[in-house]
Amino acid sequence: MLRLIYHSTIAFISLFVATHCWAEVSDSEDTQTVSKVLMLGDEVMLAYKSDLLELVGEKADLSFVTMPMQANPDWNAFCEASVYGRGYDVIHFSYGRELMVHDDGQPRVSNAETWTVYSRLIAALKKSDAFLVGCTTTPIRGSVEQYDSGVDWVYTTRFRQLLGPNGIKINDLWDYTRTRLNEMVQANSFLPSKIGSQLMAEQVANHLFEAIDEGIDPDRPRILIVGDSIVGGFYGPTRDLFAGEAIVYSGGTTYEDPDPDWKRIVDEYITKGGDRGWDVIQFNWGLHAMKHVDMNNKALDADQPGARVQFPPADYIRELETFVQELKRTGAELVFATTTPIPEGSTGAIVHLDQSAYNVPAIELMKRHEIIVNDLYGFALPRLEAIQHPNNVHFTAEGSEELANANYAVLSALITPSSN
Repeated sequence: MLRLIYHSTIAFISLFVATHCWAEVSDSEDTQTVSKVLMLGDEVMLAYKSDLLELVGEKADLSFVTMPMQANPDWNAFCEASVYGRGYDVIHFSYGRELMVHDDGQPRVSNAETWTVYSRLIAALKKSDAFLVGCTTTPIRGSVEQYDSGVDWVYTTRFRQLLGPNGIKINDLWDYTRTRLNEMVQANSFLPSKIGSQLMAEQVANHLFEAIDEGIDPDRPRILIVGDSIVGGFYGPTRDLFAGEAIVYSGGTTYEDPDPDWKRIVDEYITKGGDRGWDVIQFNWGLHAMKHVDMNNKALDADQPGARVQFPPADYIRELETFVQELKRTGAELVFATTTPIPEGSTGAIVHLDQSAYNVPAIELMKRHEIIVNDLYGFALPRLEAIQHPNNVHFTAEGSEELANANYAVLSALITPSSN
């Protein structure tokens, strides 16, 4: 039997969640210490710093250090001065833009040399006892003096290739930003826009929270929430609501792929779950199916010639069916979250359209598979002006907290909290 959660008892839910949060804070003050986190990066890190501090709040003690400006620094000396002996639990690091600077048309460090530079950086950081998170360098939008936008992909790929084999968690901020470039990055710059700063901070905060949670009570129920940047917004507050009850992780789906490899995507979820696996997986795929693309399936503003919706409703449902079949391999309790509203007046590649043509048949599909539906669209729509950015699909911090409350109301009923 399908369980479609409409969130009609919001006042009760809000009261319950508020009481739940108070109890968790009271318990944690006596039993938990705040993790120390070191942020290493460049101007982009400094641009999203205030948003990140607001998101993390008192859940971690953040320190920020800018990376050396020279292209091939003495990493051991840098770590002696800024990293070692300071008791950091997590280090989130990004380095690469310094290597991409061009002099006389050539990068200061060749592609072949980047391997050595990155390897030495990783070797130096691994001497610390911290959990490492490597963050890819965000892309350039347009033209920037002394940079070649084609180089950032090559150098970023080289950096990313070194992280996995070294057992380092990857925050692929380059790929995340690439798919939303016009929205997230200022024109002819690599610095984030206002909304870009918020989205980058959300992604970084989410990876920090997952790093902090590594190894905590493996017997607790494990929840995976996958989707697009809307998940990036509400993941943090959802995780907070489950403090002491379950460990919550996040993940992505697909962005511009005209033929999504759902098997590979779900294999990544299974790998991320490790031997313990997942008790519950909440999933959504929708906004990036509804976005406009060009003939090469690259995001294109809807008002541009040749723009088309990438997945019409019939194609969307066919892909969603395949996604569901692959998700069943996980053995987890599945929950489908309806795609949140695209407001009138939104611009760019994702603009207002008839979402019922997507959400209604998606709900019918879940009914056939006896999958619970978390109706986030129905929850958000009547309060949209109060919780969503104007003319934008993304939600304010307060709006993301409201969506987190809705998640908790549905997902908490599906787990048996740990006794620890």
